[in-house]
Amino acid sequence: MNRNFAPEVDEALRGRWEPVYRSQLHYVITWSTRGRRPVLRDRHSRTLRDLIQQTCDELDFTLVEFAAAPQHVHLMLGLSPTQSVASTVRQLKGRTGLTLLQAYPELRVWLRGNLLWDEPYSVETVSGARVEKVRERLRVLHAQDEDLAVAS
Repeated sequence: MNRNFAPEVDEALRGRWEPVYRSQLHYVITWSTRGRRPVLRDRHSRTLRDLIQQTCDELDFTLVEFAAAPQHVHLMLGLSPTQSVASTVRQLKGRTGLTLLQAYPELRVWLRGNLLWDEPYSVETVSGARVEKVRERLRVLHAQDEDLAVAS
């Protein structure tokens, strides 16, 4: 196959060649506190959400949904096909764990050490058609009591 183009076409292609992705891959990522100890309070969850949103903005991840319970965290993220889920989780857990332990020293006492998160995590892929259903599932699963009272 001959790939010779006219010089002006060849120059235009060389100057602007970069991959363009029109899709995102959606994942629900779950990880727990060390030993699944129920240490995350509302203040920790609010700070954690802000940290995750800030990290996602910096690293070009799309935070679709966030839900936290006292012993675990759920995220729904949108990633481009070139972004690795494992690298994404490593960056999120690393940054948030260190920052939360510095901001809230009581977590070190409650967890009896310097690690906030357990090493294992789970990842569930979500098709584009199911994104809204999964978002709603996360909202209902970890709704605050006052949110449920307003909804009834």
